[in-house]
Amino acid sequence: MLRLSNIKIMPKLIAVVALIGVIVGGCVWYAQSRMSQIDDAYSTFISNEAVAVAEGRRLNRFVFELNYFVYRIIAETDADQIRAANAGFEAAVPNLKATLKSLRDHAPSYAARIDALTTRINTFLTDVTEVRRLGTSNQNEQAIALVHSAIDPTFSTLMVDGNALSNDINAFMQKGSDDLTAQTEATRLSLMIVSGVGMLAGAIAAAFVAMVGITRPLDRLVSVLQRMAKGEIEAEIRESARKDEIGAVGRAVEGIKAMVARKAAEEAEVRRVAEEASAAARKQTMLELADGFERAVGGIVGLVSSSATELQATAQSMTASATETASQSTTVAAAAEEAAANVQTVAAAAEELGSSVQEIGRQVLGSAGLAQSAVGEADQTHHLVQALSQAATRIGDMVGLISNIAGQTNLLALNATIEAARAGEAGRGFAVVASEVKELAAQTAKATEEISQQIGQIQGVTGQAVTAIGGITARIREIDSVATSIAAAVEEQGAATQEIVRNVAQAATGTNEVTSNIAGVAQASEDTGAAASQVLNAAGELSRQSEHLGAEVSRFLSTVRAA
Repeated sequence: MLRLSNIKIMPKLIAVVALIGVIVGGCVWYAQSRMSQIDDAYSTFISNEAVAVAEGRRLNRFVFELNYFVYRIIAETDADQIRAANAGFEAAVPNLKATLKSLRDHAPSYAARIDALTTRINTFLTDVTEVRRLGTSNQNEQAIALVHSAIDPTFSTLMVDGNALSNDINAFMQKGSDDLTAQTEATRLSLMIVSGVGMLAGAIAAAFVAMVGITRPLDRLVSVLQRMAKGEIEAEIRESARKDEIGAVGRAVEGIKAMVARKAAEEAEVRRVAEEASAAARKQTMLELADGFERAVGGIVGLVSSSATELQATAQSMTASATETASQSTTVAAAAEEAAANVQTVAAAAEELGSSVQEIGRQVLGSAGLAQSAVGEADQTHHLVQALSQAATRIGDMVGLISNIAGQTNLLALNATIEAARAGEAGRGFAVVASEVKELAAQTAKATEEISQQIGQIQGVTGQAVTAIGGITARIREIDSVATSIAAAVEEQGAATQEIVRNVAQAATGTNEVTSNIAGVAQASEDTGAAASQVLNAAGELSRQSEHLGAEVSRFLSTVRAA
């Protein structure tokens, strides 16, 4: 069976137009046929019944003329008038007979009545012949008597029968005309119904062909194209199996669908390769950043740790020196007290005093050397702490750089998230990577914040160490000054050994001064020990903070390398 989908659009349209043409042609043929029939009927009426009615009316007029001429023949007395009346009568008789013949020819269905009427007319003509003879011979009374007895009844019957025949023929013609009018109305109504039904059928057929064969398949194709525009490339295209133009469009859409699918696959592959390349590049970049950070920050952390170790060693050395100085000061103080106690016996023990003075000189020189060594170590410690502060500052700069990198990474992750959201389903994987990068940037920012806090603590401790070392340096310089004074005094005592006896009072005074100065030296030594302890504690805290900073840096680098 031939399916509608296998017929091309032009034959479909031609078929619909042909159907409508057949319907219109049928209606025209039917109308023409019926109009021809009605026209023939009207022509028949006009050529037969209408002529018969007219002939009937003429027949009555001719009978009336004959009767008129009869009465005129009777009434006229002038021979010329009588001859004129007879001439008129004779002229009317052929017309009467011709009218009878025409009436019979045009009204064959009334032939019997026309024949009866013809018989009466012949009788009338026979009787009128006698009346004409009597009237011509002026036998008017006999003529009138014959007219009343024979002519008038026949004339009356002829007039009645002629009028009745004419009326009947006219009624028949009127009835036929009414029938034809009814047939015309029926034909018009039938034509309207048939035309309406035909046009409705044609419209239904056209709508069916347009909807089933054209519009509905095109709507399905448009729906498929719209779904394909939304990315649904798996939409089924059933119209591709059709044999008409819509099938050709469906097959073209199939080709577009295949091309779109191939293009989507190619774009997916390109995105996958780009994502892999981006991930590899990002991984390499993160590794390079981690390596660079490790080289920069690791060296600084190592330098801080080394400086802290050196600071601890210096602080320990300062503590030992301060302890030794305190011990020596105690010894010197004891010796001074003993010298004060034995000042009265100085003269007797001059040699012992000289030995004691020499011993004091050696002890004072040792104290001065220790003080000078402490000053040098304090200066070195000060420089180390300054280097530690600068290293902490550089670490802060690196942490700021890392924080900026983390902020930029966060912005890049945010931009990547926005682009992934614009890409829709295709950018979901990239959105996950962007989210991980964003999380990593947040962790980096948090780690750098913690490192900044640790560096701030280190800088605070370093500042305290600088202050403490400054105090220690001042104290040690005081010790050095005191030791110098003691050395000068010892030299004076050495020069004045021979005069000790006579300068006992002065020696006692000098001894008291020595005792007082040695007490100051002892106090300075204690202060130096306390400051050295503070430096040692600060160095220990700095070492612990350096170790914690190294651990945080290692954890940060591990996180970056694992990303």
